[in-house]
Amino acid sequence: MAGLMGAMILAGRSQQWKDSTLKRFLDEGRGQGEEDYKPWLKVSDISSKGRVTRLYSRKLNRTIHLLTDSQTRYFYLLEFDDRVVSVKEQYPLLNIADIMDQLDESLVKRLKNRDGTPHVLVTTFLITAKDEKGQLRTYARSIKDRTELEKKDTLERLEIQRRYYESLKMEYAIVTSEEIPYQRSRNIEWVLPALYIEDAGLTEQEVKYYSTYIMEALRSKREPVRGILDAFERETKREKGLGLFLFRYLIASKQIEINLDQEINIIHTPEQMEVVVRESTGVGRDVRSG
Repeated sequence: MAGLMGAMILAGRSQQWKDSTLKRFLDEGRGQGEEDYKPWLKVSDISSKGRVTRLYSRKLNRTIHLLTDSQTRYFYLLEFDDRVVSVKEQYPLLNIADIMDQLDESLVKRLKNRDGTPHVLVTTFLITAKDEKGQLRTYARSIKDRTELEKKDTLERLEIQRRYYESLKMEYAIVTSEEIPYQRSRNIEWVLPALYIEDAGLTEQEVKYYSTYIMEALRSKREPVRGILDAFERETKREKGLGLFLFRYLIASKQIEINLDQEINIIHTPEQMEVVVRESTGVGRDVRSG
């Protein structure tokens, strides 16, 4: 099935880091490029305590490599955010030498492995997004589980990253798994694959026609969403489940808005789900106003 649905793999092997590996990564252009960006680390390169995920991003038009569940949950938020225009995952700090004079001896030691091979520090995400004025700004985020922050070596590597981005006058922050809105991310993961209408055997014309039907019903009905979708399937004589697919499509395409921070439960009414139907002008109309 096409779409932003990742292949989740239980990680179990790691690649030995040595000079030849470093050279190969550089020769492959990892950590470089814009639209054709290649992450420094791929899911096959290192071991992980959790699941690693490969998924295709519609926004970025490439496969994304995510090394923990927390990274995956955070990425779904970025994928759904219209302000975000670029994401570089597993971004390497290849010019860390620029701030060597700002590091004390204990931090410098973190930049080499025991055998002397340079250790390339990697930031989880380098993100470019539009601010309130529509201007592009780039910022960096490291995604970490809270238990990792109890380790001295982890904290020292994060401190080097903080100083690196500070030297670039770029915002940098650490995001723990507890700070990622789990339900919102889970809901986004559920609705986004519905953007691939070909998976449901639909044409763009059909989707436009059916979407208008469902949006009008959501505006005017006070019955549970399930009843609205069941009625759509009966009246159009379409297969069971198509109504729910289109409901997901409307959320994913942002033609309707709902409260993504609560569980999506179609036994609730549009009012309970805080549904807002978008007008063709782009102005939202709250269905609660009738």
